[in-house]
Amino acid sequence: MKILPIGRQNFEAIIQEDLLYVDKTRQVYELLRQGRLYFLSRPRRFGKSLLVSLLRHLFLGKRELFKDLWIGQHSDYDFPAYPVLQFNFADFGLKTRKLEEELSGVLQAYADDYSVAMEMTSIATQFKTLVQNIAEKAGRPVVLLIDEYDKPIIDFLTEIEKAEANQRVLRQFFGPLKGLEAEGHLRFLFITGVSKFSKVSLFSDLNNLTDLSIHTLSSDLLGITQEELLFNFQAHIEATAAKFNMAEGELLKQIKIWYNGYSFDGETRLYNPFSLLSFFLNRELSNYWFATGTPTFLVETIRDKGISPQEFEEVKVSEAFLEKFSLSDIHMTGLLFQTGYLTIREVIYRGMIRTFVLGYPNEEVRHSMMHNLVEAFTFRSASVVSNALIHMQEGLEQGDFTLFMNHLKVILSDLKYNWQPPKQYKTEAELLQMWEGYFHAIMYLITAYMDIFVQAELAHHKGRLDLIVTTEHYIYIMEFKMDGSAEEALAQIKSNTYTAPYAHSSKKVFLVGINFSNEERNWEDWVLEEM
Repeated sequence: MKILPIGRQNFEAIIQEDLLYVDKTRQVYELLRQGRLYFLSRPRRFGKSLLVSLLRHLFLGKRELFKDLWIGQHSDYDFPAYPVLQFNFADFGLKTRKLEEELSGVLQAYADDYSVAMEMTSIATQFKTLVQNIAEKAGRPVVLLIDEYDKPIIDFLTEIEKAEANQRVLRQFFGPLKGLEAEGHLRFLFITGVSKFSKVSLFSDLNNLTDLSIHTLSSDLLGITQEELLFNFQAHIEATAAKFNMAEGELLKQIKIWYNGYSFDGETRLYNPFSLLSFFLNRELSNYWFATGTPTFLVETIRDKGISPQEFEEVKVSEAFLEKFSLSDIHMTGLLFQTGYLTIREVIYRGMIRTFVLGYPNEEVRHSMMHNLVEAFTFRSASVVSNALIHMQEGLEQGDFTLFMNHLKVILSDLKYNWQPPKQYKTEAELLQMWEGYFHAIMYLITAYMDIFVQAELAHHKGRLDLIVTTEHYIYIMEFKMDGSAEEALAQIKSNTYTAPYAHSSKKVFLVGINFSNEERNWEDWVLEEM
């Protein structure tokens, strides 16, 4: 059983130490065959840095590392060596140093390594003269590999002035690329990052740069397909199934639900490599990818902008939408897609025009996103939320609604002291409507987090029912009021015949009215009645 390369990004070390490696060299060969200048955006922890490392060793001509891989056995590639310059912006210490200072230091180090001079004026001039002089000295064009190009921007989304300053420096750095390519000084360019929201302004002059982000060439370039899972991980599958005394087929079904589902073409489904490797290392279903980076900025923005979390279950966007990102106009759906919290579930064609249907890729992401949103919306700590959600789920599953409501009160207890509505809500009516929507969102998030069936704001011929929660033995039909009464909410369920579809259900059906208080910012009273 091969050792799993958790957190390992050095291709040479993985091959030399005979660690488990999913061979992607067939896809890389297609990139080499079809083009020279590429951009690729993918979420974090998806294998971008390992791919960049592979490209580095490929262009250095290290044939021996590839002798057992597809490109070494099934292709005509002859592994010529080129000068390679690699820039990893994730390694820059931008919390303590300026981007321009860091870049200048890296450029000078390369000038020293290749024993060439460069003009010490602007970043653009340093970069241009460095590449020109290396190419002329080597007698061969240069390979440029740029990893996490957007790190100096996305790390400062809450400090826009700093992000914009870094964007200006990056624009200088990338400025010479078109000229270098036209002069024949570039053999290959590969740029990776998480986002594309700053792509247009940084690379606009490089009009022959192929964007691989939703391109067929990259549909399985990163990530692990079902076939690759079965071929490469069989020993780990057998060992994990034995641990749980579970049939391999059932284990694979659970792994698929939790970690599969990413897609960048609407057809090819991928596992997140980090999550899959972490699962087989720990042999426990858990939230591995999400735990490596808490999306504080994302969840707080969703809360503060009054965005309904339910919107992200299914979102339809145009192809143009996926291309439009800027610091001055960050759209949350687009940002969630770029950062991996949403993925392409389906592509709908109308003639040659594509519409993309986005949604959560799998249970790991959906489950974790709901938990983090509950924390953000209620201002409670992860430990308090986790404990309360466990008891609330037990209450729903056991028909003990008092248990559910008692812990709901605990979760909401800090709202009064921590949450001030955005300034755009000015009148009393607007505030009440805002609070009603806010509590709707919290109730949806709490119940959607649990492994139960939830339908929120369900359309009905006489109105819109707030929430239906279905467990193994119970159905809860819920209606919410704001500064009204629980009895009034219950009466609305009855008068609008919301119960009609459940008249012959084999499950016990409860009607639930809950009244929330604007002043207390918690529930004020509730009533439950069996149908």
